[in-house]
Amino acid sequence: MILAALALMGLARTAAAQQSYVFASPNTRASLTDEDARVSLTSFEELNAIAIADRIACSMRRKVEITGMLGIYASSAENSFLVAADLKHDEAEYAGSLLARYEHQKYVLLFFPQRAGRDHLWVIRTPKSFDAAVAAAREMRLTPVSLRPEARGNEIWIVDIGDKFGDQPKRFAEQVGGSATLQTGAAEILGDENDRAKSMEIFDRRIAAFESRTGRELRSRLWSEAWHDASARTCSAELPE
Repeated sequence: MILAALALMGLARTAAAQQSYVFASPNTRASLTDEDARVSLTSFEELNAIAIADRIACSMRRKVEITGMLGIYASSAENSFLVAADLKHDEAEYAGSLLARYEHQKYVLLFFPQRAGRDHLWVIRTPKSFDAAVAAAREMRLTPVSLRPEARGNEIWIVDIGDKFGDQPKRFAEQVGGSATLQTGAAEILGDENDRAKSMEIFDRRIAAFESRTGRELRSRLWSEAWHDASARTCSAELPE
């Protein structure tokens, strides 16, 4: 499943005007427990997904940051990851489509920072434990959220499409004794959230159109032995805390 894409404001990092964020997951198993998802963050599945994301983004930009995260749902979880790079809009769509196609996902969600954007992206940093933070998010019905485990707590990212949560994320931050930052922008869902076969067709068309227009040919590498067995990065760095 694909969870979210996020721009950060403050927290020792500032989004570039052209920065794009793609949040993806390699997981296709249904209803993982929280613990199973946490264990999966160290799996080859996760390492390979990050390695493929690295190769896709690094083929277009040299400053790329990728970090593993957890997707938290109402009663389940999954291992996932975030790609942050100064990709143009169509490049981010291309990268997201390639990732979703490779991982056999139904959809991918992108986020592009915009001052007058109608979608909201919240980042909450809390010293609470993983279990406490997840329980609070579920209790307030904010899921799905993305959680990044950190050395001194956890960072919870909430993508609020259409501002349906209002100031609930801010109240959530207060409940978990954390701080909240808000970024406006535009979220974009690619694919079909209910039909995997339709999603594959959508991604194939988008990939083919971009490659025909630009001359790029990354699709042919997706299932190559070199990419299928990859587990190390090339140019990307870990997203700093």
